[in-house]
Amino acid sequence: MGRLVNEMNEKIQIEEVLERKGEKAKIRVSGRVFHPSGGGQPGDSGRLESESFKARVLDCRTSNEGDVLDIVVKEGDIPLGRPIDATVDFERNRRFSRMHTAEHILSRTLENQLPGLDVQKVSIGEKESVVFMTYPGDIAWDDLFRAEEAANRVIAADLPVGVKRVSRERDDSFEGVKIKWDRIDEREVTIVTIGEFDSMACSGSHVGSTSEVGGVVVTGFKGGNGQWEVKFTVDRQETLQRHSRITRVLSREIGCEEENLPSVVARLREERREATRKLDKVRKYIEIPWEDIGETPGKLFFFAIENFPPELASSGVKRKIEKETGCVVGFLSPDQSGGAVFILGAGKDLKVDLKGLLEEADTLQARGGGAADWVQGRAGNGSPSEWRRFLLSIVDK
Repeated sequence: MGRLVNEMNEKIQIEEVLERKGEKAKIRVSGRVFHPSGGGQPGDSGRLESESFKARVLDCRTSNEGDVLDIVVKEGDIPLGRPIDATVDFERNRRFSRMHTAEHILSRTLENQLPGLDVQKVSIGEKESVVFMTYPGDIAWDDLFRAEEAANRVIAADLPVGVKRVSRERDDSFEGVKIKWDRIDEREVTIVTIGEFDSMACSGSHVGSTSEVGGVVVTGFKGGNGQWEVKFTVDRQETLQRHSRITRVLSREIGCEEENLPSVVARLREERREATRKLDKVRKYIEIPWEDIGETPGKLFFFAIENFPPELASSGVKRKIEKETGCVVGFLSPDQSGGAVFILGAGKDLKVDLKGLLEEADTLQARGGGAADWVQGRAGNGSPSEWRRFLLSIVDK
């Protein structure tokens, strides 16, 4: 049920323990204090307390027989059938409410400015939220900037935000309301209105007026082939201030005006693509001087060199393990930060989980992707001697 944050109660009653595993439990309660998950928004968190019982509430969701809370018991036994104190994490609830109202405003401005755009779902977060949409054309930053400006004008207008419950049998109540009936299985529908600007069915929590949102800023987007994602936050001032600092630093380092930064980045990307095309032509001619570091010859090879293109190194590692099918190969390219790019490969005749072993090597601070026989990524520890020891330990195992 959608409602304003200042309508929360203070008492709740535990009716049933649905599941219990150690300190964690799922309980069914009567009396609504915690806003349940819905509309792409997580459920409220908080705490439950009585004289002999304390628990932390992690989440809340609805069920046919009442709300269900995920809790962690901190003290005492779970009391059944009597009222206890329930306290919602107000700041987290408030944050979700601001985010969700901002989403309604931003989504509506996008749909107004880009005919054919349709919001499919949303993911409301504490720091950043995401709108998932379909649109047959291309979306660019200029489109998002215009929508952002329009959304902030709506926020500044201090429009009232209303929440009401309507029986789904009253067809006259849904005129002009955006609603996806296939997602609603209750007899009553919660409708959220923002002045005369927007009206839609939503089960999330919202603020009382648009000015309480504060502001909205788009932080990123991606997509294509009709599927798009737009990220945003309500931390408008802080985000713009942070981006301004970064822009000023880049502008001075590169030596161009701020408005020219996008064209400079575009040129650098094209130069990188051209360099990659040229590297592809010479890749097969480059031989890496592998060092055989294992006690048994031909089993363990290693090479470390500063600032070497990983694109060239990967082909060298691949050729080595294809030629020496019973060996492990490690490549490391340290940089000035103290970290390094790394590639590990194992021949097809070896039964070794390089990815698993690397995850256990905490001192290397390695992060990457791959499989059991091939891992590639970046490490916080770029010491060649540390990596040698790690590789030798693989052979020992």
